[in-house]
Amino acid sequence: MKLWNVVAIIIVSLLSSKVLADIHLNTPSQLKLKIVNNEISKNENPLLLENGKNQIAFRYEDRYRSAGEDVFFTSDIILLTFEGHDNNYFITLPKLRTESERTDFNNNPVIILKDSNGKTVSFEQGKLLKNGIQFNRDLISELRVYNQTSQLASLKQPTSIISVADNQSETDVAGKMLDYWYSKADEKTRAAFKARIN
Repeated sequence: MKLWNVVAIIIVSLLSSKVLADIHLNTPSQLKLKIVNNEISKNENPLLLENGKNQIAFRYEDRYRSAGEDVFFTSDIILLTFEGHDNNYFITLPKLRTESERTDFNNNPVIILKDSNGKTVSFEQGKLLKNGIQFNRDLISELRVYNQTSQLASLKQPTSIISVADNQSETDVAGKMLDYWYSKADEKTRAAFKARIN
């Protein structure tokens, strides 16, 4: 019987140390996770993450009453990259009451990240943008391309460790990268790009 108690204590302590050795990220209801560390989100809250650098992609989604009607707001996809260790973290988003507040947030999202002691945690923030129709976006591929750049919130991964999905050829990935950079370019650069292709 004593041996069983010792085994139970060891198991509980191992499980407890595992829980304490990770990050718990708490998010508000308006934050709709899309990607967590290069994987499609399961929308868990709190989100259990490993110690170290983490990256999430999300939208701010909410419903409002305006002039007696429901108004639905969905932001661009926001990227947030932060470093964390053995703590609980909390993301706070502002309450958006007017259309101008929603527009301002979409243009320049104001996000607060704090630890369990109420200390503000630094992070990098960016956006995963795509022009045109937004249906059936391949967010994992878009994020993979984004993370090869030096933009804010990028993981700045070397090309050599970027893996290609089994059902995707390198040509598909290259095509998506070209589409991405073309969508980011101004008109002058786009014209030069087209001239170079011709």
